[in-house]
Amino acid sequence: MKKFFYYLLLALPLGFMTTSCDDDEDKVPNVNIQATISGGVFEDDEIYVVQGEDLVIDGLTLVNNTNKEGTLGAVTYYWDHYLIGTNVTQPFTLTVDTSDQPIGRHLLQAQMPIYVVDYPVCWGYIQYYVNIVADSSELPGNGDVSGDNSTSKVINGIIKTKE
Repeated sequence: MKKFFYYLLLALPLGFMTTSCDDDEDKVPNVNIQATISGGVFEDDEIYVVQGEDLVIDGLTLVNNTNKEGTLGAVTYYWDHYLIGTNVTQPFTLTVDTSDQPIGRHLLQAQMPIYVVDYPVCWGYIQYYVNIVADSSELPGNGDVSGDNSTSKVINGIIKTKE
């Protein structure tokens, strides 16, 4: 009889662990994030900016398809993996001054928590390559912003659960 109680005491914590797990904790809401970026020329999924010109994230938007209320939390921005700013108010804008950035390819990233009613917190990520060039003659199409190149573009991010 003592062995039975001993085994029961060993198994009891396992019972609590299985009952506390909820499949909904890993459920990602049907949402997306979009960033509107201006100040450069867009080609082949990269942005080209003349050194000294500003690259502007005009805003971030939550595309919510859940029929539940949702919002973005504070957006943290990174340039080549280094923190360059955080914005806590909509539309979550950011201006990158390229005058002190070296010519070449850089990585612009944004990450933010996403809160949707009845869902666990998930995270949104956006990243885009930015090529800083010395002058406008090095821009794709020689700086021609007609056609597929534009001075403003909406890009989509990805959504993940906690890691």
